[in-house]
Amino acid sequence: MSHWNDIYVKLAGNKQVVILVHEKADGDALGSALALALALQDLQHTPEIWYPEEAPAQYHFLPGMEMLRQIPPGPLPANVPVIAVDCADHKRIVYQPFSGSPLINLDHHVSNDYFGTLNIIDTAAAAVGELICRIFTEGGVRISPAMATCLYVAISADTGSFTYSNTTAATFRAAADLLALGADINLVRENLHEKKPYRELLIYQAGLANLVFSPDRKIVGCLLDYATLKTKDILGADTDTLIAMLRATEGVEAAFLLKETAPGTIKGSLRSKSYLDVNIIAQAFNGGGHPRASGFTLNGEIHDLKEKLMQKIAKNLTGGERR
Repeated sequence: MSHWNDIYVKLAGNKQVVILVHEKADGDALGSALALALALQDLQHTPEIWYPEEAPAQYHFLPGMEMLRQIPPGPLPANVPVIAVDCADHKRIVYQPFSGSPLINLDHHVSNDYFGTLNIIDTAAAAVGELICRIFTEGGVRISPAMATCLYVAISADTGSFTYSNTTAATFRAAADLLALGADINLVRENLHEKKPYRELLIYQAGLANLVFSPDRKIVGCLLDYATLKTKDILGADTDTLIAMLRATEGVEAAFLLKETAPGTIKGSLRSKSYLDVNIIAQAFNGGGHPRASGFTLNGEIHDLKEKLMQKIAKNLTGGERR
């Protein structure tokens, strides 16, 4: 039985389906969720994507956004199947699943804790979008041009536009198939790469004003405190391109970004270039993710956390260099 049949069995004839993504959703989470919602809609279901805040502005152009509902954290409806997309563990779901309802877990993180009643996890997939593309293809699900566009964005987002080390031949094949199926690469280019919001420049300004390096410059990081973000009205601004720039700096192996999303609540993002497994670092701070890209959320003081984080990274760098 294909993975798609496994999923469909769990839906058990229910027309209503709730799709969840992690908080601070990225292109992989949203693109994958939207493609899945569009597929279910084509099959006469009434899917909804629940999200606790406004979706990131850079993804508003994606097809199917009308199915996203801005709903505060709380209980999920009783007896309604739930599909969690790109959620590395149960803590990344801000809603409380109803006991007894099917919970389908679609993910690619090595740190996934298999919280679903059905778990479809492929850690070799560069993105959940790549996994879902394969599930659709093997299950005989028609991939419309709108779905192809969403899945292309999902894969592109989690591979750094096909430049990260997680990019494989299978990733390129999936992208090629999606283009052949009608993915609108011009729409993606115009909205993701040629329409940078002004707030992104302000994030760069704030981050680079609080830049920190280790003495050997193998570690670089930025601190974004709540007061600065609030004053500049950039609390919800995207930080992915900022940390990508830090990681790309010559001589740097590890990059991090600490963002105080609320007073005393800090979201950490970690990236590495060649050999450091930042998933191990993130797990030490109650987080997780991938070897080259991970994160965590903690309560504390941002400068204290910076010192602890840099010490932990430095300790893991020692002796880790490739000879």
